[in-house]
Order: sequence, then structure tokens, then C-alpha cells
Amino acid sequence: MNPQSVGEAVAQMGVVVAAAGSSRRFGSDKLAVPLRGMTVLQRAVACLRSALPQVPTVVVVRPEDLPARREELTQWGPLRVVPGGAQRQDSVRHGVEALDLDDEALVVIHDGARPFVPPEDVRRVVQAAQGCGAAVLAAPVGDTVKEVTDQGEVVRTWPRERLVRSLTPQVFRVGLLRRAWAAAGGESWTDEAALLESQGFKVMAVPGDPRNLKVTQPEDVSLLAGLFPPDLRVGQGFDVHPLVPGRPLVLAGIPIPHERGLAGHSDADVVLHAVTDALLGACGEGDIGLHFPPTDPQWAGAPSRRFVEFALTRAEEKGWRVVNCDLTVLAEEPRLAPYRSDLVASLAQLLALPPSAVNVKATTTEGLGFVGRGEGIAATAVVLLARR
Repeated sequence: MNPQSVGEAVAQMGVVVAAAGSSRRFGSDKLAVPLRGMTVLQRAVACLRSALPQVPTVVVVRPEDLPARREELTQWGPLRVVPGGAQRQDSVRHGVEALDLDDEALVVIHDGARPFVPPEDVRRVVQAAQGCGAAVLAAPVGDTVKEVTDQGEVVRTWPRERLVRSLTPQVFRVGLLRRAWAAAGGESWTDEAALLESQGFKVMAVPGDPRNLKVTQPEDVSLLAGLFPPDLRVGQGFDVHPLVPGRPLVLAGIPIPHERGLAGHSDADVVLHAVTDALLGACGEGDIGLHFPPTDPQWAGAPSRRFVEFALTRAEEKGWRVVNCDLTVLAEEPRLAPYRSDLVASLAQLLALPPSAVNVKATTTEGLGFVGRGEGIAATAVVLLARR
């Protein structure tokens, strides 16, 4: 089934994303955990919207989470966020009722804790359900499966050739679900496919991508992160200060013995000023002069590490972390090679990076320009940021 044929069936289809769980096993709200720049829930919704962009969608959440979830999901256009029930099955039913579909319509049910499902898998399970009325995505079991007691003693080993892992989305004709709900009474089940199976309805298993994992434990987030391309930003910074007598020379927070130092409103650390501008540029926060104007007396003589710490905080607030920093210092004097390891160590500590992720180069301008005449020192910095 291609996207166009799915679009033609919009009036006879709806999507329910079940996101009302308590996350007890995870230990915190797993749906809100960041995963390459989006939350787990946002990625789950994005998968379904990518495959079925025009299909009416309902996201079912815990009643206390309604305002936050609605805000979280505004970027995906017209979808409804409704309160769930005490159990998963109650939440799914609330979602189906909110769609107001007739019995012949298809409903696509997906776990909000499954942030990765290829669009083609979604379309294939929809196509299968159009033919048979009930279909689920399933992945083969690659490991040997053993049944154990509560004490961990192995009871038996099950043949795995006919075993599969049940995934989502699962797709059903709404009328079949309504009949199954009516017959089930107060019984409970782990998913809608299990409900239909228990009542003798035929459910087809459609092969799906085995990487379609449900986030249950914190380690699952790390496994899934590798499926999404990293969100990267590059920032570059440049700064220059004149050399004058009577001032200490400070580079990367390290005092450098020299008869002259750099003039400036703060400690004039040209290295950290360039790094600050690179960080601010990468996360779209302007430049050092915007936040620390030289006309403001509170920054007179201030250590420039405070500027870097400010820029790091701004980056972290936007969900970025520093990957590496590459720096070039342009100076005719003093000779900086003896201090290179100290400069690297200081920058690495300040940026919370291993020394291998920080590089410091020093060069002259072969006697050309203000640097070549020994009138000042310049520095350029490049940083790479990645989404947490």
C-alpha cells in the first residue's frame, strides 16, 4: 500500500496512540525521555504521522498529563489528546470511541513507547487488516526461549521456530473490536490482538522490523538512539585583543608568563572569548557582546570562564551537549608550544570533555598584520554540538 492509497482511505481509518501508562518499570516518565532531539512519545507519533499523514489521530494520555502532552504534540497538526483509563485496554477503548468510526473502518493502534517503526511496516499491516480484519506487526524471536520458575529455575525450553514478538501498530476493523469488548466483560488482556485471539477471531502476523522496540528499561533508550541520525550544530568564534604592558596574559584560563598581557574589559582571555562565541553561535544565542557588554561594570576584570559556563548552560537548556572543540591561537609571541598540554587540559575540564576531544593549535602570521607585528593575539574556535 502506498501513501496515496492510504490517503484515499482516510475517511475509513483512524489512529490511536496509547500513551497513558505509569512507566513503573522505567522509574520515571519514559515517554518524556529525550531521544535525538525529540521525546519518545513525539517520535512514536511522528512515525505514524509519517506513514499516515492525513489519518485522524488520537493520543490517549494520563488525565494529569493532558496539558503537557497537548503542548508537546502541537507540531503534528490536527490530532486530539484525550484522557485514558485505569488500564491499557480502557485507554485504547477511550481512543477508539473518540474517533467515532463506523464498524467497517480500520483503527491503527500503536504504543506511545515504541518510537521506531518504519512507514512501510505501517502501510503493510494496514493493507493486511483491510483483507482479513485483524493484523499485527511481529518480529521473529532470535534467542532461545526458556520458561523459568519464580526462583529462576528453568522449567522448559520452547521451540522458537514458530514464536514471534508482538509489535505495534496493530490494526483492526472497529466492529470486530466492539464485538470482542462486549464479549470480554471484565477480563483483561495485554493487547487487542490477544483479546481477539481469546475469542476465536483470526489475527494475521505481518513481518516487521525487529528494531521496533518498546521502551521499558532505561537501557532501551540507548539502544534506540542509534536508529536516528544525530542532530548536530557547528559554531565558530573569533576574538582579538591587543597586547599591552602591565596586564597579565591569560589564555584558556591559564596564566602565561610574558612581559605583556591582553587589554580588555574582562580578563581579556582571547581563547575563552572565541570559545564562548562558538558555543553561543552553535545554539543560536547571539554573541558574547550581547550577553556581556563591555559597557557593563559588573564584568570588569571578570574571569572569562564565567562566559563559557554561561554559554554551556544556554546550550544545555536547549538540549545540546559539546562533542569537541578545535582552537587556533594566532600569536607572534609568546611561544605557546610549551603550554599546549595545559591549554588542552584547561579547556577539556571547562567543557567537560576528554582531552582527546579538544585540540589547540598555535601559529604565527609570518610577520604580517597586527599579529605579525606583535601588537595583539587572535583566536578562532570551532565547536560541534549534538542533541542529548
